[in-house]
Amino acid sequence: MNLEKELEHQTQSGYGKSIADCSNEELYYSILQLSKRLMEVSEPIEGEKKIYYISAEFLIGKLMSNNLINLGVYENLEKILAKNGKQLSVIEEIEPEPSLGNGGLGRLAACFLDSIASLGLPGEGIGLNYHFGLFKQVFRNKLQTAEKNDWIEEQSW
Repeated sequence: MNLEKELEHQTQSGYGKSIADCSNEELYYSILQLSKRLMEVSEPIEGEKKIYYISAEFLIGKLMSNNLINLGVYENLEKILAKNGKQLSVIEEIEPEPSLGNGGLGRLAACFLDSIASLGLPGEGIGLNYHFGLFKQVFRNKLQTAEKNDWIEEQSW
């Protein structure tokens, strides 16, 4: 698969623009779609056994960089974007921070999932998908209140 042609196809079909003419946000969403496509054509990891990690929280942080690394395309994509006057590091900052945990157990669960993916083991994490994640704590009129944290975007799933 020619990564540059695939990304160019994604930007043309999604926005009618070349890679160089896309905004960073348009490239972010194009890279998400490209990542999904790469996962679809990847050989599934199978084995006699499969690891399931069940947790109430997964403090996973931003995913795009790790996904691109585990798909084996990070460095190549970085070069393609640089050739078109774009920086992958700037595009990565567009990704919202998932609000799926706040403590050590959430971080531990995320480390296990990262290791499973990086080592190419068959496995997955199982948890609750509450659309608003953890609540944001805010102060108004000297009172602490909780607001929903709407972090999931339709295009990211």
